Amino acid sequence: MTAAFITFSCCRSATYHIAVEAANFKKLVREGVILATGQTATADFNLEAGDVKEIVTFSSDTSVADAGKTDLGRVMNVREVQNLPLVQRNPYNFGLLQANATGRPSRGFAFPNLNVNGYLRRVNYQLDGSTNTTYNNRSRFMIVSDIYVSEIQLITNGFAAEFGDTPGVIMNVVTPSGTNALHGAVSYRVRRPPFYSRPFFYPSPEDVPDSKADDFTVTIGAPIIKDRWYFFFGYEHINRDDKAAAARLLTIRPEDRASLIAAGLPASIFPAAIPILEREVFYIFRSDLQLNERNRLTARFNHSDLNSANFIQGRLNTLERSSNSTSVDYALATQLASYTPKVFNEFRFSFGQRSPGFRRNEFSGTGPSVVISNIANFGSPTGADKIFPPLRVTQFQDNLTRTFGTHVVKFGGGFSLHNYTERAAVFSQYTFSSINAYVNARNGSNSRSYARYVETFGDPETKYQATYWNFFVQDDWKPTRRLKFNYGLRYDLYLIPEANATSLFPLSRKFNADKNDFAPRFGVVYALREGTRPTILRFGAGIYYDAPLLAIYRDIIRFNGNPKFSSYTFSGNNNGATTPSPNAPAFPNTFSGFLPAGSVLPPQDIFTIAPDFETMYAIHSNIQIEQAITENLSFAAGSVHSAGRQVPVYRNVNPINSVRFLSDGRPVFGTERLDARFGTITIAESGGVSGYDALTLQLKQRFSRGLQFSLNYTFSKAINDTPDGDIEGLFLSDPTNRNLDKGFSSADQRHTFVTSLVFQPQFNLLNKMLRYLFNNNQFGIIATANSGERFNIISNFDLNGDGFSNSDRPIGIKRNSGKTPPQFNTDLRYSRFFKFTDRYKLEVFGEFQNLFNVNRIVGFNNVTVATNQTTGELIGDLPDFKLRNQSTAQESRQFQLGFKFIF
Repeated sequence: MTAAFITFSCCRSATYHIAVEAANFKKLVREGVILATGQTATADFNLEAGDVKEIVTFSSDTSVADAGKTDLGRVMNVREVQNLPLVQRNPYNFGLLQANATGRPSRGFAFPNLNVNGYLRRVNYQLDGSTNTTYNNRSRFMIVSDIYVSEIQLITNGFAAEFGDTPGVIMNVVTPSGTNALHGAVSYRVRRPPFYSRPFFYPSPEDVPDSKADDFTVTIGAPIIKDRWYFFFGYEHINRDDKAAAARLLTIRPEDRASLIAAGLPASIFPAAIPILEREVFYIFRSDLQLNERNRLTARFNHSDLNSANFIQGRLNTLERSSNSTSVDYALATQLASYTPKVFNEFRFSFGQRSPGFRRNEFSGTGPSVVISNIANFGSPTGADKIFPPLRVTQFQDNLTRTFGTHVVKFGGGFSLHNYTERAAVFSQYTFSSINAYVNARNGSNSRSYARYVETFGDPETKYQATYWNFFVQDDWKPTRRLKFNYGLRYDLYLIPEANATSLFPLSRKFNADKNDFAPRFGVVYALREGTRPTILRFGAGIYYDAPLLAIYRDIIRFNGNPKFSSYTFSGNNNGATTPSPNAPAFPNTFSGFLPAGSVLPPQDIFTIAPDFETMYAIHSNIQIEQAITENLSFAAGSVHSAGRQVPVYRNVNPINSVRFLSDGRPVFGTERLDARFGTITIAESGGVSGYDALTLQLKQRFSRGLQFSLNYTFSKAINDTPDGDIEGLFLSDPTNRNLDKGFSSADQRHTFVTSLVFQPQFNLLNKMLRYLFNNNQFGIIATANSGERFNIISNFDLNGDGFSNSDRPIGIKRNSGKTPPQFNTDLRYSRFFKFTDRYKLEVFGEFQNLFNVNRIVGFNNVTVATNQTTGELIGDLPDFKLRNQSTAQESRQFQLGFKFIF
């Protein structure tokens, strides 16, 4: 007898059949080896001496404690994707089921708030391994329907050199393919007003929102030529009237509403919730063709068309702020897989195009936009009539895998071209500090009683391109049966947009391209114990670069001081408290985009970037031990550490001399400026640091005896000294000292527990009626229990005079020191199957979101507190953030009834 082991990998999930032959040994066949997408596994073989004509066959999957896996992550298989509750139909919400992740699911098809390794929304979205990420705002590029999904690959730490562009999570959605048999499904899902519980904080006690939804889907896969050519087609159409969303509830106080109506605003603009009607259409066509025994070609085309009426959140926005949103995308992707016994080559091409936009509707207000701080927003919507030209992303990638004995070497490279044309909002907006100030301007007693007036001028269109190159090499080396190494090197070259050489501010004329983004990776896995209950130890470390946020360069090109497009801010007299700017208009007048000749203008606010700005990166390390408890059940414990470096940070560099200091050392700036031509000069720098540490515990069972589940607990702490200007729009509270902003990250959520389960119980009962009753049932459960989310408590004044009032905190208040209450939620899907034949069956199912109707507060609308403008001291105690008009609640219970015919 002799022993051998084989390391092999796959590009998509399947069940494999392995045969091993050698001279003077019996042929050995191993069946039922299941590989998930992107997984590399090792199979051990003991060859028996004998005639080569003799065959030894056995069925066995690899151990649940995977001895070939060096990263931290999981693959959600088709059983989970199709049977876990998903009322909102957004498969990206499943990203929150992975350990080491925090955040909040999306109500509709918007991307969820998904935070990993202590970083806000650093997600590399992929579709069949090709990029699906737009780096102008770090979100998914194309909108994905549930019909697109066969599997979801999630990797949060320790991923190999093949993957990059994020210090957070790789989220790869794998689309379905056809097979040799005709299979498909037709489904209908419905929601009606009785299926909803009253939204939390809904102000009307007499009624509930008239919400309803209808969702129709069709999927079909079949052979075109048996054993060679297959196709898959999917279609989904959704009509959804979603007034019950928590974010759509108006939180304007009743007394303020009454005062505004008395001032002349129509009562009709103050509904209990902003109505919305969403229409969504998706379809996908995929074809897989076996060209010959060594080449397989896959092609995919997908399209979505989304239209949303009144696409705004409620809260302080009245119905006048509404506009209609559109989003149309198309994508084409191809993959050519070529293979020999020792070589596997994968070539991928993808092209995506998305056209978003906003248009006025019958509810949109007229005239200038009006904001009464922390009270209400009305008048014209600021983002209306903004139709984007198509945003395009094109990618080419080629990866080659070569086996050399105990080494599996993979190397490759490619690029993604991002071609964007964006239009800034064209608007005029008055901001008042109180209802009384607004009333004085409206009745003419003080036509400049506003705090400030902002209007944009010129051509709002900005075109820019970026090309992201990647090159990598990695080696899976298994020197012994127990030990495996994965090591490699990745190089990213981010060719950022070209600067405008005519920019008025010198730093905006040229961008620094960081060409030193080398990222070594190392991972090792060792079987401390072999056998049917192995013990596996994993360790990994590496450097992970974050693809540059293109919005930084867009804003510098757009707001560079040149007259092509500009935004001017005029000060009013703030109801008699200040002196208005020259040429400040009288409410409600606007310049209509044309400044009168000889106008004395306030300085423009501009954006710029540090000449030594470099790409952000994180140094990750992780260690994990996994113990197989049974053949299908394992427990893992591990720790994760991430140190962020060169994190982008934003500050105003125009104020240069302080006139005094607050008691915590913050300088208070006077009127002297570095460049008197400009107001604020917001500079992006790369000096921030962050730290994240986590303990993770995981219990998982792959499908066995009708049960599959995953339980994850994460105990973590995330800190940084960089308010996230990219996502939150926050800046340093002291532009001369980052240390004052050192505190909890906005992604810090100390305790996170999540479980997902699919269970189809089987009972061998003698009574036929009871056997039919108790079988053919299925349960899908998602349950979460998390500690609260962090939020910042800020002053109601610009305490340091740097022009940014949304980042100054009262004396003694640390950044992100606020925390919401703990969060609990349970979603349930129950299915009853009616089998007509082995091939045809009907599924009747009900899905619950927030099954127990738990009222959990997930955020606070107003975190501004009264502060002494001179000393920065808090006036009185901190308010109760749980008050009704300040809270954003978890969605109330929703129920969805569905019917699915499967063939």
